[in-house]
Amino acid sequence: MWWLRSERAAADPVAGGRTVVVHAVATDERPDRAVVDVGDLPPGRAASAGRLARLEMRADTLQLLRVEALGEAALPERRGPGLVLVERVLRDAPVRAELMAFLHDDVARRAEALGVVVREGTVLTAADAARLGLVSTDQVGAVGWRAGTGQVLEIYVDPAHRRRRVATLLLIAAEGAAAARGWPRLWGGGVRTALGEAMLARLRWGVGRLQPLTAVAPPMTPADAAGVPRRTLVPSD
Repeated sequence: MWWLRSERAAADPVAGGRTVVVHAVATDERPDRAVVDVGDLPPGRAASAGRLARLEMRADTLQLLRVEALGEAALPERRGPGLVLVERVLRDAPVRAELMAFLHDDVARRAEALGVVVREGTVLTAADAARLGLVSTDQVGAVGWRAGTGQVLEIYVDPAHRRRRVATLLLIAAEGAAAARGWPRLWGGGVRTALGEAMLARLRWGVGRLQPLTAVAPPMTPADAAGVPRRTLVPSD
């Protein structure tokens, strides 16, 4: 998976200045995690081929503004719930970055009460989340990683929302933000839960970035303590 980058005037005046747009592209024509400017594409290359997602960031601060699934990931029969993400960067050494997913319907209701419109796919800051009263128990998924090394520390999806592409969107958003900012690419160590090992067996991109299993960590959800339920391994009806 590599990244196609462009820069343009901001569509949202509130964002200000210019925005950087990066598209996740799942083809073998470029090295894994390469970042390629649109102007460097060969003549006639279809920029839409193989695209999985589109990320928008502020050009000056590289603050993540919006994430949108494209192509196969956006097919109605495979589409997950409408989400709003919250990004948080904890600058204590070592620096840790987090993306948390919340249901758009819930966030939109809270925002409407404050006279604000929040679109699906918006990425809020931690301060925005606090103003809306969003807390960790409201989230449906999260990914956390070390910004300085790229090591993924955790991936979690609430059992009620698994197999609905929540983790896929979170990982693509995290990797896109890291690539655009020049941070190391994401990778995983050898310690993971049984569910994490099952997820690895179904990954289509970035498999080579995960170390072989060395130890099984305890489950993050008590319901997974008896093993990996089949519902987490097959798509939802």
